[in-house]
Amino acid sequence: MERVKTKKKEKGKEPEKEKIREKGKEEKEKKKEVEKEKNKEKEKEKGREEKSKNKEEEKRKERETEKEKEQLKGKEEKEDNNSLLAKPLLEPREKNKQILVLGLDGAGKTSVLHSLALNRVQHSEAPTQGFNAVCINTEGSQMEFLEIGGSEPFRSYWDMYLSRGLLLIFVVDSADHGRLPEAKKHLHQLIETNPIIPLVVFANKQDLGAAYHITDIHEALALSEVGNDRKMFLFGTQVTENGSEIPSAMQDAKDLIAHLAADMQ
Repeated sequence: MERVKTKKKEKGKEPEKEKIREKGKEEKEKKKEVEKEKNKEKEKEKGREEKSKNKEEEKRKERETEKEKEQLKGKEEKEDNNSLLAKPLLEPREKNKQILVLGLDGAGKTSVLHSLALNRVQHSEAPTQGFNAVCINTEGSQMEFLEIGGSEPFRSYWDMYLSRGLLLIFVVDSADHGRLPEAKKHLHQLIETNPIIPLVVFANKQDLGAAYHITDIHEALALSEVGNDRKMFLFGTQVTENGSEIPSAMQDAKDLIAHLAADMQ
């Protein structure tokens, strides 16, 4: 009887073991599924990181390309400027026929010159890069003006042309107080090389509130030191409303320049 009972008990344990095994298998399967999901997420994350890295790399390459383009553009502009400076646009005349218009960049040389030529105010925003030749007709004669750019690379041409110039018009910005000492230095260096050339100074931009009066400009440029044998004149000028008639002071200056040019020829 004891044996029969033991066998019955052992038979009852078999289903329990099966259940445990099945449960273990299910848990393993679940773990595998969880691991698969985790791996998928890792792959997705890795893919996102790769995409992000690729985008950053593309942006970096684009930036480098833009930088290279800018460098190339700057190099080309520099080469263009060098080629412009290597060959003057106009050869100095053998005879003293040109009226030179000089002054620092931003003084308003081109606006003044075009206004004199047209008898009407003509603004010019772009700085002169090189040379600007203008012919102005007066009663019975023609005056040839030559403006040379006022930025530093072009100032080396000032002396070359001054030696063959008829007279010198020097334009200063009356409102740019900080650059008046620089303008004074260049003006005196110029006139030292030609002690007899007549000098006409335009104290330009007199319409601006910060502009120095012409008496202050006379002192700031030390015009009393230009030499007793030189003809020297100072005018206060301005170019205001585009298309309007030039101020009377500019008309007076134009008449005087024509008279001086006629005397020098």
